Amino acid sequence: MATPLDRVYAGTLADFDDSMAQEIEIALNALSGPLPSAPGKLVDDRRKLFIAIARGVINHLSKHQAAVDVTLAAGVHKTTIKVRA
Repeated sequence: MATPLDRVYAGTLADFDDSMAQEIEIALNALSGPLPSAPGKLVDDRRKLFIAIARGVINHLSKHQAAVDVTLAAGVHKTTIKVRA
């Protein structure tokens, strides 16, 4: 199932493509190399971790929407996120 472009999606093991969890996996693969190619418990366990992280990020951003400001102007967009130190 493709995720609509106007939504963020954490992902599930059954629906991992085009999810935030998949982007986390891609970023980690870029740093440490790809996951083992054979499907199995290791791949599922790592993907469960990515899904949990994605859900946590989405939930946190949902609860703190005032900290995120997105401005669109003439095809240029600027995103500002207020971060607590």
